[in-house]
Amino acid sequence: MIDSTAFREVVFVGGWPDAALVKGLLESEGIITMLAAEQAFTRFRGAVYVLDADQVQIARTLVDRFVRHEPTRDPRSYRSWRCRTCNELIEGQFDVCWKCGSESRPA
Repeated sequence: MIDSTAFREVVFVGGWPDAALVKGLLESEGIITMLAAEQAFTRFRGAVYVLDADQVQIARTLVDRFVRHEPTRDPRSYRSWRCRTCNELIEGQFDVCWKCGSESRPA
């Protein structure tokens, strides 16, 4: 476990919904984060901190793509998959079958 007081660097500050999205995005990529309140002027906003110095550059790249509304991964890297429940072919960026609602994506 990483001691959150040993290292932390802010990679995003914004409204709470966006900060929560960024935190989830980074964690889905295996980046260890912390969400905390940041006071700017008279508003409180969310600040996302990265807790591992080796992950800061990757996190900044992902945050930059998020801010520019770009995909965080190359869409061509997604592989289509076949639903195990209804055998429907699903585009790779989706985790749930559009036809039957099953989350039976192969590992």
